[in-house]
Amino acid sequence: MATASLASRARGAVVGCLVADAAAVPCHWCYDPTKLAEHLKAAKRGPAFCDPPGNVFYTPPPGGFSCYGDQTMALLESLVACEGKLDVEDYCSRLEGKFGKASAYEVEAVDPENWPELKKNPTDADGNVIEAERKWSMPLPGPWRHGSVKGFLKNYVAEKKKSPDCGSNDEQVDGCCKVAPLVALLAGEPALLPCVDTAVRVTQNTDKASAFACGFARVLEKLVLGTPTVSEAISAAQADLANPDRAFKTNLDDEVAANLARVVGEFSGMPHSEVGMKLKPESAGFPFAGLA
Repeated sequence: MATASLASRARGAVVGCLVADAAAVPCHWCYDPTKLAEHLKAAKRGPAFCDPPGNVFYTPPPGGFSCYGDQTMALLESLVACEGKLDVEDYCSRLEGKFGKASAYEVEAVDPENWPELKKNPTDADGNVIEAERKWSMPLPGPWRHGSVKGFLKNYVAEKKKSPDCGSNDEQVDGCCKVAPLVALLAGEPALLPCVDTAVRVTQNTDKASAFACGFARVLEKLVLGTPTVSEAISAAQADLANPDRAFKTNLDDEVAANLARVVGEFSGMPHSEVGMKLKPESAGFPFAGLA
C-alpha cells in the first residue's frame, strides 16, 4: 500500500476528529459502563452513531457535534476565513456565534438573569428537586454548554474581556479540541505549539489545559509528518519534551511527559474503561470520575 501523503494525513486528522466527535455524541457522558452496555444491547446501532441515543444530558441532531466538536469547527472555520492565520479576535467572534445567545445552545432552560448558566431547579431541605416546581429536565432539547465555554462567554460577552483574559479557569481536556486543525495547518512549523497555546487560552486560560493540549499536538504532529504508529509518536514526543534545547516549553512539560509514558507503559493494551478508572482522582466522590 502506498504511503499516504502529508496532505492526506493532515486532512485525515481533521476529518477523523470531527467524525469521531459526531459518532460519540449519542453516547456522550454515559458514564456507567453497565448501563451503557445494557443500552447498546437494545440499540439498532452503536456505540458509534448510536440509535437510539443513550445521551441523557442533551439532544443533538443526527450527526451533530458535541460542545467539543463545535469548538473544533469554530477554529477550523476561522482558519479558513483568515487564509491560514490564527486570528484570535475572529476566533473569539466565531465562538460567540457558535455558543452565544443567537445559537442553538440558547435553550429555554438558560437563565437570562444568570447567563449563560441554566435556571436553578427548586429543591427541598434534602436537596431533592421539587418536581411540581421543576424549571427544566434532562435531556435538554438541544445542545449542552459546558464549563469552559460558559466561562469564556461570561468573560468575552458579558465582561468584554479580550484574549487571553476571556479564557476561563478550566483545566479539562477541552484544549485538545483546538489541536487537529492547527496541526493540519502547521505540522513541522515552529509556529505550531505557540499557536496551540494561544488558541487554547481563548477559552481556557490555564497552564494545565495549554500544556496538555501542546503535548497532544506534539504526538499528532509526529503522526501527520509520517511516524507510522501512535506508540512511536508518543515516544518521539516524550523525547522532545526531555530535550533541554526544545524551542517551545511549558512549566508542566515534565508532567505531560510522565503521563505520556503511562500511555505506552502502564496502560499499554488496557481497555479504555480500565484506564479511565485508574485515572479517577482519589478525592473524587463520583464513582465514574475517571471516565468523565
